[in-house]
Amino acid sequence: MKNNLKNYSFTPLQSTLLACRIIIVYILLFGFILNILMLAAPIYSMQVLDRVLSSGNINTLIGLTIVIILAFILTAGIQGARSFALNRMGIWFEKQMSELLFRNSVKMSSTIKGSANSQQLRDLQIIKSFIISQSVIIIMDLPWSLIFLLTLFFLHTYIGFLALFGGIILITIGIISDKINSKIIQKNNENFLKSMSYVEESNHNAEVIEAMAMMPNIINSWQKLNNIVHETQSYSNESQIIFSEIIKVIRSILQIAVTGLGAYLTVQGEFSSGAIIASSTLMSKALGPFEIAINTWKKFVNCRQSYERINMLCKEYDTDKLLIDLREIKGDIRLENISITNQNSGHYILQNIDFYLNSGNILVIIGESGSGKTSLAKLLVGISSPTSGIIRIDGINLKDIKKSSFGNNIGYLPQNVELFSGTILQNIARMCENPNYDEVIYAAKMAGAHDMILGLPNGYNTNIGFAGSSLSGGQKQRIGLARAFYKNPKILILDEPNASLDAHGDKALINAIQYAKTKNITVIVISHRNTILSVADKIAIIHKGNLVIFGDKDEVIKKMQESNNILISTALEKK
Repeated sequence: MKNNLKNYSFTPLQSTLLACRIIIVYILLFGFILNILMLAAPIYSMQVLDRVLSSGNINTLIGLTIVIILAFILTAGIQGARSFALNRMGIWFEKQMSELLFRNSVKMSSTIKGSANSQQLRDLQIIKSFIISQSVIIIMDLPWSLIFLLTLFFLHTYIGFLALFGGIILITIGIISDKINSKIIQKNNENFLKSMSYVEESNHNAEVIEAMAMMPNIINSWQKLNNIVHETQSYSNESQIIFSEIIKVIRSILQIAVTGLGAYLTVQGEFSSGAIIASSTLMSKALGPFEIAINTWKKFVNCRQSYERINMLCKEYDTDKLLIDLREIKGDIRLENISITNQNSGHYILQNIDFYLNSGNILVIIGESGSGKTSLAKLLVGISSPTSGIIRIDGINLKDIKKSSFGNNIGYLPQNVELFSGTILQNIARMCENPNYDEVIYAAKMAGAHDMILGLPNGYNTNIGFAGSSLSGGQKQRIGLARAFYKNPKILILDEPNASLDAHGDKALINAIQYAKTKNITVIVISHRNTILSVADKIAIIHKGNLVIFGDKDEVIKKMQESNNILISTALEKK
C-alpha cells in the first residue's frame, strides 16, 4: 500500500485515507459477497420446509445441507480476509500518520504547554481502533441491507413494505440520536481534555504541591473538573441506553409483525411456512446493522471528532512549500522589524526588533524579567514565528529554510534544561541512535563538562533516569550546554546558561564561549549575570518588548553609565 497521491489540495490525513481507497473497495466488495452468501440460510429454510418435507427427498436434503455448509465455510473465510485487511489498513494508516503527528505534537509543546498537544496522537489511536474494530464493518454493511430488503419485496410486497417502514423508523431514530448525542460526546471529550491537562500540570508541579501542602486544594480543583466529566459522561451513556432500548423494542415488534403478517398471508394462500421463517431471518439481517450501528454510534462520533481535530491540524501542514536545504551556514543574523503579539490579549511581547549580527560575534542580551528575551531566543532558533517581520540567516528568510538542516547548525540551551531518559552519551548526542563518541567528548570538553562526567559512576554511559532526575541542576545545565555544542554548530543560543552553575561552572561557561569565538561561532547569550559581559562583542538591552539599545559592548556600557539608567545599572556594573 503506497501513498502516491500528488494532489496536495488534500491534507496529509485525507491523502492517507484516500490512499486506502483500493482496500476499501475490496472490503465493500467482500461485504457484498458476504451479504449474498447470508441469503443461503433463509433459502435453505424455505427449500427444506416447502419442498423437502413435502417430497420426502433425502438426496435433496443432503445436497442442500452440503451447499449451505460450503457457504458457511466460504463466509467465514471472506469475513476473516476482510478483518485481516482492515487490521493491516489500520496499522498502515497509523504508521503513515504517526511521525507527522508526533513531530507536530512536539512542535506545539515548544510553544503551547498542555495535554492537548499529545491529544492528536490519542486521536490517531481512536481512528485506528475504529478502523480495525467490528464497528466499521457494521457501518460498511449498512448499504447491503438493501439486498435483504429487496429479497423481502421479492417474497411479498407487504413484507417488503413492512421492512422498509421499520428501516425508516430506525434511521430516523439514528438521526435523532446523532443530533442529541454528538454534542454531548463532544462536550464530554472537551471536559476530559481539561481534566487530563490539569493532571499533567499537577504532575509537573509535584514538588511545589508536596512542599507547600497544596494537595487538598489541588485535589479539590481537579475533582470539580472531574465531576463535570462524570456528569456529561453519565448523561451521554444514559441517552445512549434510552435510544438502545427504544431500538430493541421496535426490533422486537417488527419481528413479531413480520411473523404475524407472514402467517396471515399463509392463511390467505399467498405465502408458505418456509417463507415465514425466511422472512423473519431476512428482516433480522436487514435491520440488524441499523440497531448495532446506533448502539456503537458513540465510537463513530468519537472517531469523527478525532478525524476533525487531526484534519484541522493537518491543514496547517504546508506540503506545497519547497524549503531550502541549507547544509552549511556562516552564522550572519539579521532581524527586520520583528514583532510578536499575545494571541489572547493582543499585547506586544516584542515590538519592532531590528539588528544585524555578523558571524562569529558574541551578543549578550539583558533586560528585566518578562521583557521578551526568551521569546526572542525561541524566534532565533525557529521554535516560534514572529507575528510580523523577517528573521534572516545568511540573508535567507528563516521560515524558508528546512528545519532539519537549520537545526543541525544550531546549538540551543533553553532557560529550563530538560534531558531525556537514557545515558549522558545519548543526551549530548541529541538522542542519535549511533552517536560519534569523539564528537560527544569534544562537545563535553567545549562545555567544560568532561571532567564532571568522568566523575560519575559510569562516565558517559551513566543512565540519568527519567528526564535527568539523578542529576543536580548544575550537572543538567552543563550537559545541556554540551548538547548545544555537539556537531560544531554555527549559531549558539544560550538562555540563562549560568542560572544553575557554581563559580567553577561559571568559569567553564566563559571559557566555552571564548572557545566558540575562536571557531567563528555566532553566540547569543541571555543572562542576568554581569560576568558574561566580559566576553561580549555586542550588547542588546530589551525593555518591555522593545530594543532600547544595541551596539558594541564598550559603547553601550559608556552610554548607560552616562545616562545613569537605573533599569540596567545592576546588569552593567563594573566587573
